[in-house]
Amino acid sequence: MSNLTMPPEWAPQTAVWFAWPANKTWWPGNYEKVSNRFAAMISKVSNFTKVKLICTKTSQKDAEKKIFQSCPLLTNIEFVDYETDDVWCRDFGPIFVFDEQNQQHIVNWQFNAWGAKFPNWQKDNSFPLTAAKMLSLPVHSPDIILEGGAIDVNGSGTLITTEEVLLNPNRNSGLSKKDYEAYFEKYLGIKNTVWLKRGLHNDDTDGHIDNLARFVNGNTIVIASESDPASPNYENLQENLAILKKTNCNIIEIPLPDPIYFEDEMLPASYINFLITNSLVLIPSFSQKEKDQQALNIFKSIFPNHTVEALDCIDFLQEGGAIHCLSQQQPKA
Repeated sequence: MSNLTMPPEWAPQTAVWFAWPANKTWWPGNYEKVSNRFAAMISKVSNFTKVKLICTKTSQKDAEKKIFQSCPLLTNIEFVDYETDDVWCRDFGPIFVFDEQNQQHIVNWQFNAWGAKFPNWQKDNSFPLTAAKMLSLPVHSPDIILEGGAIDVNGSGTLITTEEVLLNPNRNSGLSKKDYEAYFEKYLGIKNTVWLKRGLHNDDTDGHIDNLARFVNGNTIVIASESDPASPNYENLQENLAILKKTNCNIIEIPLPDPIYFEDEMLPASYINFLITNSLVLIPSFSQKEKDQQALNIFKSIFPNHTVEALDCIDFLQEGGAIHCLSQQQPKA
């Protein structure tokens, strides 16, 4: 097998994949609001990059109707007929890599709903193979569980992740850091792995990196920060920050929003769950005027050559994620 490399998120993209929130039981009593918000997100992205929307023929009419309200032209949206178990395309979607001849491949990691926290994941787990067949791409299937939101790469051989997720026995019991690093090198072209400790409090994923710390260029990482020692996130974030400061990367801290609660539980809200597309950076907002604007200003300074926009993600957050969790980019060959 030729050496494989995973490009960074800011590399030019052919498309961004999403899965339509068709199952109303995922969003009890909140489907209309969530689906309209989802449609607004797709509309924003499709203005800059083609969208591939995983959606059954049965639910496509509803999706088209809602998207049409904010995006009268659907020419940059392609519907992909497939029924998913859920919407978190970042974690079950295909991971696109390239070989030395610039041929695109798909890596089909296994998915088990974040350590079997939820009963249905078989359709989601099967989707990368379906996508590979659809796109006529070579596919590689490492027999280990790995969600896309658990890793972030700079395209130059460095990957960041968390021990809390990858070393959790509910994923791959018995795998060591060295074992993972061997997989990362073989399938993603990674030479250096930076291991942070723990993610955000009450994160169903057990602490995905895409809600915690992300590359924004080859040598710069943004990290969620918390200044209140009483916060359940304070100790974790301070520990992770200390690890990153020992690397050669530039570090930019982005304060967490004020605590958000749902059914008496603190939600894992973070501005780090943003998406980079062709000429657009879409960041989450949380109906907090001052904090949202602060985050928006930071991202505008980081991406001066992109349009930077915000999307209210509180409804998504109630089910555990935000923009990055819902998306999966397909880089250009």
